[in-house]
Amino acid sequence: MLRITRNRNDPPQQGSQQKLRPGNVRIQSPTQATHFEQRRRGTADLMSMSSAQAPSETPAAVLHQVRWERSLLEADLDDAVEAWKVSLHGFAKRLPPLARARFLMQLDSSCYFMHGESAQAANNGLHPKHRLLNYHAFYTDNIPGGSCVIDLGSGVGALALAIATTCKSSVTGIDWTPANVESSRARVAAAGVDPAPTFIVGDITATRAPGQFDTIALSNVLEHITDRVARLRLWQNWYSPRQFLIRVPAFDRDWRVAWKRELGVEWRCDPTHETEYSQDELETELREAGLMITSLHRRWGEFYCIAKPLTEGGRS
Repeated sequence: MLRITRNRNDPPQQGSQQKLRPGNVRIQSPTQATHFEQRRRGTADLMSMSSAQAPSETPAAVLHQVRWERSLLEADLDDAVEAWKVSLHGFAKRLPPLARARFLMQLDSSCYFMHGESAQAANNGLHPKHRLLNYHAFYTDNIPGGSCVIDLGSGVGALALAIATTCKSSVTGIDWTPANVESSRARVAAAGVDPAPTFIVGDITATRAPGQFDTIALSNVLEHITDRVARLRLWQNWYSPRQFLIRVPAFDRDWRVAWKRELGVEWRCDPTHETEYSQDELETELREAGLMITSLHRRWGEFYCIAKPLTEGGRS
């Protein structure tokens, strides 16, 4: 069984119980009474807030460390999940309704990050979505063989490698993380593909790769940057592409996204996103950038778009 308990040195709370069913998870509070009272009052203030009253700073009460027993690591999967579920449910039920909704939705966002982190670790460093969602097919199906491609924000090089292998294209990838570029080069070297993609360390909004390119690939990249219309125009002037192949997250992928935003908690699938798109927002942004959408569909909560330049900066 799991239990949530206070540190035995904490002063008792009036009307509280020392054990909250069920447990094996313990919330450790500060041992000094003055700190405890400050944190208790902070909790009360937090729970009484409306969704429109976000705190200016995080109350100290939420900084308690939740501790769990080592036996959980060796427990049966179903038993461990049930233990956490019942304990979290028991905690959440003790919150007022609005605070309960905000807590659970914020927890959901945090768990989403952990899902991706654990999936990547369990799949030899490459997120299994690449395989499960046939993630690269949209790009390889729409790139003519033997063309020149630039992959802006190329990450660990998986997409660039797929394009080079399938389309026999000359591919250049740019990523601002040296570790990603190193990983990309190692991935390509291990594959032995010819022609091998080239990778550059740089900021895609400031570093211009040499040459012109038939296709600009943006795979879950556009949502991470600001001034997107200006940057789309900049890339047209730099690279004179015939087309952009774009994948971005859809805002209306799940009811929880809108509910989280209404509650004032983290709603994005990645906190580094500057935006997540409705179809109207995506169409407007591309139109303002001088691009004509020739294909647009959604799959697995994301928009897949082919857009072609209308200005002299690009090639028709």
